[in-house]
Amino acid sequence: MSFQLKADESVPKGVKRLVGKEIDDAVEALRPRGKGDRDEAVHDARKRLKKVRAALRLVRDEVGEDVYRAENVCFRDLARPLTEVRDAKVLLDTLDGLAEHGGDEVEARTFDGLRRALRANQREVQRRVLDEEGVLPKIKAALKMARRRVKDWPIEKDGWGGVEGGLQWVYKAARDAFAKAQATPAVETLHEWRKQVKYLWRQLQILEPVWPGVMEELADQAHQLADYLGDDHDLVVLRQTLEGDPQKYRDRAAVSQVLPLIDQRRTELERQAAFLGQRLHRDKPRDFVRRVKGYWKVWQSETENGASASG
Repeated sequence: MSFQLKADESVPKGVKRLVGKEIDDAVEALRPRGKGDRDEAVHDARKRLKKVRAALRLVRDEVGEDVYRAENVCFRDLARPLTEVRDAKVLLDTLDGLAEHGGDEVEARTFDGLRRALRANQREVQRRVLDEEGVLPKIKAALKMARRRVKDWPIEKDGWGGVEGGLQWVYKAARDAFAKAQATPAVETLHEWRKQVKYLWRQLQILEPVWPGVMEELADQAHQLADYLGDDHDLVVLRQTLEGDPQKYRDRAAVSQVLPLIDQRRTELERQAAFLGQRLHRDKPRDFVRRVKGYWKVWQSETENGASASG
């Protein structure tokens, strides 16, 4: 089942169904498996926890600040050790992507030593977090407890009123983060913009059935923007990693050749992100939410008419 509401279910039932399924799938992803499969398992579990947090934000007004903050912190903290493992893998992928993108400017062998060092770092992080600290069983146990709490989330409003406030809150947060990132394009402001855009993307996925063509296009725009900003952030982390540990990344000649490639690629990505951000964030929050509300009303009217006709 896709990450979407159904026309024939209430908002409380639909959101709890979506959240419950993502938690169940995250638990399943973290079941014991061969070491070679753990990167994909960690990535899958992290992705599902992010979807849970986006859905939680959609009903933030309904569940109340106490429940929202407690559950948001819970899912955020459960994802943190997974993030460390995933980041170690992403560093390798980012270097490979940079080698492919800038292959005409730097010899392929320049990347070889750095790649070996990053692979060693990945194995070290996996061993420490997954083997020595043994976090996966702890995360699974905590997720199972969280799963039982979801049924008691105090979501009362059905229909548009159940999601309106959460959608406006996240769209405004993304739009404000965009404005700050354009005014001060620092690592921190770009990272915050990326986080809020990802939440918006996931919420648009949830609401996609209300007007599939239009909402899918919006979701695709948010997804592409999140990818631009995510790639930019990965390059930031790669740069910080290579610069921050000269003992581990000893080939300083290679590092000195790679850093300009990172900066050049970041400039390209940030330019693409700014262009797409202008399109995605052009509406004021109230106007954006009012537009989606109109789609929702048509969707519900068609659903009711269809039910009446079949009855």
